[in-house]
Amino acid sequence: MAETKKVTLQEAVQKFAADLAQKINSFVTDISELEVRTYTTPANQVETFVKGQADFAEILTEGKLVLRAYTKIAFDGDTTACIPTEVSGEVDEEVWGLHQSTVRQAMTHRTLMIESIGKAAASALAALKEVGE
Repeated sequence: MAETKKVTLQEAVQKFAADLAQKINSFVTDISELEVRTYTTPANQVETFVKGQADFAEILTEGKLVLRAYTKIAFDGDTTACIPTEVSGEVDEEVWGLHQSTVRQAMTHRTLMIESIGKAAASALAALKEVGE
């Protein structure tokens, strides 16, 4: 029977704080820019995506997937948006509306993640103080 090493509360909290620091570092890099791409594809390709069988690069090259709208929002608020238009030059309101909805969802998710990471970091710091780190 393998011997199990007893872990002290201080060691557990230190490990938690170290793991959290790594995740925060990665998260800060990930949230520096928010990018949303909206694609359209023929209906017969949707199932391929859902089942995870699609080679994204291959579908893009074969023209089965078409980028219709794009938004990039930097952490400081600088924004780039590519708005879809019809052949006539008019904005494709349906695609643009769907895209804007997705952008709002992504921004809400990013805000919630920032709040969650902040709370976790505050808890880790408080726990480290408690155990005398």
